[in-house]
Amino acid sequence: MAKSRARGEEGLVPEIGLRLEHRRVRQQPRFAILRCAKLKKPANLAASLQHTFRERETLNADLRRRHENTILHGPDTSEAVLDAWRDRAPEKIRANAVHGLEYFIGASPEAMHAMSREEQDAYFRDALNWLKERHGAENVLSAVVHRDESTPHMTVMTIPLDGHGKLNARALVGNRQKLSAMQTDFAQEVGLEHGLERGLERSQATHERVQRVYAHIMAPEAAVELPERQKGHFLGLGGESDQDWRQRASEAATDALKGARLALNRQRDRHKAQTAFLEAQLAHERIRRQEVLSGDLEETLGDLRAKNRKLKEQVTALEDERDEWRDEARQRERHLLLTIERALDFAEAHGLEPEDMAAYLKHGRDPHEKAHEHDREKDLDLDRD
Repeated sequence: MAKSRARGEEGLVPEIGLRLEHRRVRQQPRFAILRCAKLKKPANLAASLQHTFRERETLNADLRRRHENTILHGPDTSEAVLDAWRDRAPEKIRANAVHGLEYFIGASPEAMHAMSREEQDAYFRDALNWLKERHGAENVLSAVVHRDESTPHMTVMTIPLDGHGKLNARALVGNRQKLSAMQTDFAQEVGLEHGLERGLERSQATHERVQRVYAHIMAPEAAVELPERQKGHFLGLGGESDQDWRQRASEAATDALKGARLALNRQRDRHKAQTAFLEAQLAHERIRRQEVLSGDLEETLGDLRAKNRKLKEQVTALEDERDEWRDEARQRERHLLLTIERALDFAEAHGLEPEDMAAYLKHGRDPHEKAHEHDREKDLDLDRD
């Protein structure tokens, strides 16, 4: 009986092996990905937008493919998006308010690369419409599809305004549970339409033990069921011999174990792909955080540069004032020297001693000379009359 079943190299019936292998290939992870980042300062908002529009160096992007990036919504520069944000922002903003919510829309690399360009664009457009319905179309400031990185994805910038026109990110994304529910809704409303499913939740991806995975794979309902022995008819005639039954039981156990091994391989590949995708996300997040941090440093550096410019202006004003005083002092000094030279010439021409001339210049004319001068002025006034 065993000879009648052609077996493959690994002991599996070829048709069964092909079906299991086909299922393993078909069940590669196809996750819909939605992440949200809170930007709490204007500098963070500016740095994130500069990354989005490639206005600063982006280490994980290929310059040769930058022309493949697509703007689905909003202006084409970071400054223009910031202007749109200022137009929407309320007059009064709390010190701890979240200024922007940046969404990352993507899918597991295998699923995204399996899509055509048209299918990718359709997925991103549906995701953008989903965000517009959730935030209000007027609060979605920018949407850019990046294809210059390893896996295509879309970055969407929104201003988190509530129904009263206030910055209120808590009302929109709230805590971790609310964000998780939003990711689930995104997978159901958008992902399923494009053959994508909900990714592993953070708690499961972080805390699930390998032993638990194996226990799930080898659950009782999937346990090996040995075939019943054929007892035959009256008095056991025509029944199955011990050797034939053991052969059939061995084949059943072998097939079950091979299937379990393939299931483990499938699960391993699934986790491997998920790990690779999480590592890519982590690298992207690290670069984004570095750029956000650089935005903070640039803001501080800008303040210092402004203070430095102000101090330079004050120093320049003081230097100008100092030069004016120096010029005035030089003029007075030249005038004084000229006066002394003229006085000495006068003293020499009139036979006066230099000491008397110096005293004359220091104390002025004596009272008799002053009185004589006063009388002469009166006489001149009378002559005019």
